[in-house]
Amino acid sequence: MAIEKSAILAIESDLIEAIKKDDISFLEAALHDDLIFLAPNGQLITKQMDLDSHRRGDMTVDHLIPSIEEVRISGDVATVVVVYETKGTMLGNPIQGRFRYLRVWKEFADGLKVVAGGCFMLGQ
Repeated sequence: MAIEKSAILAIESDLIEAIKKDDISFLEAALHDDLIFLAPNGQLITKQMDLDSHRRGDMTVDHLIPSIEEVRISGDVATVVVVYETKGTMLGNPIQGRFRYLRVWKEFADGLKVVAGGCFMLGQ
């Protein structure tokens, strides 16, 4: 069965709120155990690394405004391109600017999960 676009838009919105609030239980459920994510610096991020950074409070979000650019659905897989206007800190260092994210969601028996993604900075 194909994923509905409305379901992807809803879970993307929920993901943004979870990131802002360090909602570990939502992130635990929404990120696939075998997640592969490429950070702007090229570092490979796993689910555990992402969850650990939220648990430690390594990242604080002061401002995070999304703009969905594209949603493509192919059966039980959805690819989303979103740009975030971001302001916050990572490991005590300020982060500010526009970042384009590519996220791949897949439908599993227990719901939609992010299986892969990546992001890069567009500018200040």
